[in-house]
Amino acid sequence: MLQDLIGTMPGRYGVFAKNLATNKTFSYHPDEAFPSASVIKVPILIELYRQVEENHLCLDHLVVMRQEDQVGGSGVLKDLTPGTAYSLRDLATLMITVSDNTATNLLIDYLGIDMVNATMRHLGAAKTELVRKLQRVPAETQSRANHTCAYDMALLMEKLATGTAISLAVSEKMVALLSVCQGPVSIAKAPADPPFVGKQDVSIAHKTGSLSTACHDVGIVYSPQINYITAILSEGAPYSTLLPATKRIGSHLARMLR
Repeated sequence: MLQDLIGTMPGRYGVFAKNLATNKTFSYHPDEAFPSASVIKVPILIELYRQVEENHLCLDHLVVMRQEDQVGGSGVLKDLTPGTAYSLRDLATLMITVSDNTATNLLIDYLGIDMVNATMRHLGAAKTELVRKLQRVPAETQSRANHTCAYDMALLMEKLATGTAISLAVSEKMVALLSVCQGPVSIAKAPADPPFVGKQDVSIAHKTGSLSTACHDVGIVYSPQINYITAILSEGAPYSTLLPATKRIGSHLARMLR
């Protein structure tokens, strides 16, 4: 059984997956809290589009990046010229596609930490909390870090997949953005492998997150055989060890949910 296999892997894991057609689920410690790493960018994206939908926020609004806004870690804005203005749309695109930390912090400043958390409570993601901006101190040594659990992240993905995160229109826009995330896919087998037919038949919308001792992938898998949502969270071993482990878990999920 997959539960037994996960129990033999180094580190600790939280997994939740659901077949969108049959509602069949698989779970493994789905409510355990994990440092969120970059999957916290999904709640920030949802809050951005909530404000677009409900407050008529314009995605063309420009935000100036100052030198003091530039932080390390993933992304490209840290290497670009301070004083440049970027649209909220461009910041969101950078946050999801290349997991840009500077773009993320600019969005956090603009949207507000409390607003992100209030939307998570409203959507039912009770164990997900944005505590602080990214890369202000080393994430592994921060006493109180951004956190989430597998159930919450899968719930958000289900709401996006079913068009109920905010509205169908903005949910579809967020899924489209998640479909071009450049992080490594762990939530499913490679599209050419069974039970999938071929790359042209499979679409994956997801967001990855990593720390030196954490590896996450959360998202939606669409194929002719099965559509499902899932979150795989892991920590407690080197990232280089956790990544193949999470990929191994993801390779079993479609079969477990059929």
